[in-house]
Amino acid sequence: MSHARLELESIQSMLSAGHRSVHLDRHSLLLMGGIGGLLAGFTESVVNAQRFPDVTQHAVALLVWLSLWLGGMCVADHWLTRRARANRDETLPFAQGQITRAWWMLLAMGTLGSFAMFFYGGGAMIYALWIVLLGMGIYLFGLFSRSLIEWIGVATILLGVTGLAAGLGYDALHWLAASCFAIGMPLAGWLDARCIDAPWPRRALALATWITLVAGLPLGLARQFLVVPPTAAPTLLANADMAARGERVVRLAAGTPVALRLDLDGPVLKLLPNNGLPMLLSEPIDIVLQDGTPDGRYRAGDGEWHSMRDGSMDLRIDRLQARIEQGEPIVRAHAVLGKQPPTGAAR
Repeated sequence: MSHARLELESIQSMLSAGHRSVHLDRHSLLLMGGIGGLLAGFTESVVNAQRFPDVTQHAVALLVWLSLWLGGMCVADHWLTRRARANRDETLPFAQGQITRAWWMLLAMGTLGSFAMFFYGGGAMIYALWIVLLGMGIYLFGLFSRSLIEWIGVATILLGVTGLAAGLGYDALHWLAASCFAIGMPLAGWLDARCIDAPWPRRALALATWITLVAGLPLGLARQFLVVPPTAAPTLLANADMAARGERVVRLAAGTPVALRLDLDGPVLKLLPNNGLPMLLSEPIDIVLQDGTPDGRYRAGDGEWHSMRDGSMDLRIDRLQARIEQGEPIVRAHAVLGKQPPTGAAR
């Protein structure tokens, strides 16, 4: 049998077994996972409102930061992939080249979406967006590779959508996104290499292992370690020394008046300075002060400690109505404080 015939039969055998030529090399998995995890985990520590108090400056700084890292990653991955294929006397398949361009487009969409959210809102969804875009990229590669990669891509998309729909807090989604990159991508390559020609029950077990390791660790960290309960005993607000240094816990008793100060400015409506909405606490609240300033930790009654960033407390204005009442223009708003569903509408 001729050498060419042997080569054709070998290629046919590989294709029938699912061993298609489109695949991510080890350096690609490490680059994308490492840099993606680094950006997801620590970007807010570098590019934050303390360093860039102006919204436009903050947005531009984030755009430049993400563009430099992700652009450099794409260039490095392209060069390393070409070199690795040349060393193996292989050419880069046309399909993989097109999928790589689609992957670059997804990264660009995530970068521009992160930039746009500074001006159009939706910042609470930013990490869920990145998880979904990562899943789409993995799924595209899985379409031309072994089925386990395709399943992992779908699972990643569902992790992002489910986390958002389940109301996971900002910090939980933050670390879930970092885990999907830093743990998920190298782990996907490792599992795929060990499931070549494996029956579907073994691939299903590999997928369950991937989901457990990728989702379990960050959710556990977000719940157990990110919100550290204070050690100080609560002190009533009237007896608290607000100028004291260090960590203090102040208790606001039920019925304590709280004024909501709203800064509203724009071409249509402006809020008169120093105007506020009088509110009353319906249950006692403990808040943690660090050097006299709230650090974001709180608890209602004797419940669990939470952080303002974990999504357990938020203010949502779900309805605005403009009316004329007794000859005066009135804007009525219905809002919900916390995660409870609305129980009624403003009339």
